[in-house]
Amino acid sequence: MLDKLIRRLLPQVIGLVMMVLGWYVSIVNVGLDKLSSPSIFTKASWTGLLLILIGAYLPQLWIAILNKFNK
Repeated sequence: MLDKLIRRLLPQVIGLVMMVLGWYVSIVNVGLDKLSSPSIFTKASWTGLLLILIGAYLPQLWIAILNKFNK
């Protein structure tokens, strides 16, 4: 039972960390570059958005793949 909990909790924790990291990268960099750059769409903001999206969907994909291999 503990193994099942860890296998389901680990992807969720990794996804949460990726979302927080993406938020941090995009918000902090946009906040710092707001005065110097005319556009808020920079490489850092796109990278942050990508990290947020991957962090949101990766755990569910990970769990679905693990469930498929266990059957």
